[in-house]
Order: sequence, then C-alpha cells, then structure tokens
Amino acid sequence: MMIALKPLLPDDVRKALHKEIVDMVSGLGGEVVDVDVWGKRYLAYNIRGHNEAYYIVYNFKLPSDQVTEIKRQFELKQEFLRYVIVEVEHPELIGKSIKKKEIDVEV
Repeated sequence: MMIALKPLLPDDVRKALHKEIVDMVSGLGGEVVDVDVWGKRYLAYNIRGHNEAYYIVYNFKLPSDQVTEIKRQFELKQEFLRYVIVEVEHPELIGKSIKKKEIDVEV
C-alpha cells in the first residue's frame, strides 16, 4: 500500500497516523512487514490544491476480506491525498527478481 499525505502535516500527526495504520492492520488480523518512508515529493499534477505529498509505502499481510474495511476507514481520513492498495500474488518473490546489468569486458 502506498499513501500520499498532505505535505505540511506536522511530524507528530504523521507519526500518529503511522501508529494508527499499524494498529488498524494488526487489529484486523494482519501484520505490517515493512515500512518505507519516501518523504516529500513533487506531484505530477495538483491534488486538492497541493503540488507535493508525503509518501509512505507499507508492505503488510492481511486477510483479503479485511481490505474493504481499511479502504472504508481511509476514505474518512482528511490527511490523505491519495492511497493505493495492491495485492501481491507471490510475496516470496519480492526483491528476488531484480535484473542486474552485466557488462562484457574484453581482456
């Protein structure tokens, strides 16, 4: 899941939202596996009058029937500009299929 928060939120509000999301996932029978904070980035177009957003990426395990509840609760959050939740079919392959560029060097 990736969330884009309003860019001018104070740190304590962002931390409270993060704790609320982690508690929500675990309260619905899930587990947050990894969190990657991207920080503030420019948007390709304005969203609700903002040209920047604060991005956080969550990797979590959750029963599929609980995703609707998370979406319902996210729709009520005023701090969110956008969010997207994506289901990964083979989570064991995450990070394993990175293709490295090989260079042929003649000796």
